[in-house]
Amino acid sequence: MRKGAQTGQMHPSIARHLPRMSSAVELGQFIKITCQHCRVTHRYDPGDLIKILGDVPFLNIQENFHCTKCGKRDYLSAGLETPCARERVGMTVRRLGRKMGKGR
Repeated sequence: MRKGAQTGQMHPSIARHLPRMSSAVELGQFIKITCQHCRVTHRYDPGDLIKILGDVPFLNIQENFHCTKCGKRDYLSAGLETPCARERVGMTVRRLGRKMGKGR
């Protein structure tokens, strides 16, 4: 991080209006995280991410990940994706594994 860069949390009045992970679950959306360095894209079920991260605002969610191919964090970008039924056929969605679940 560059010298003098601000860190910390955003103001609560701003965070209150940002889309949360629970709204992505309700709308049937997926979290799409792409590494711009090696062009790898993974989709995650937001319900699984809520179990790990809590019902947090979607903004800057990619800071909690690193690329599985190159290991870098700086090149990740995240977005919400609402696929139609045709797009869901054959789509790979990463799910919460046994190692990451509570009490396991």
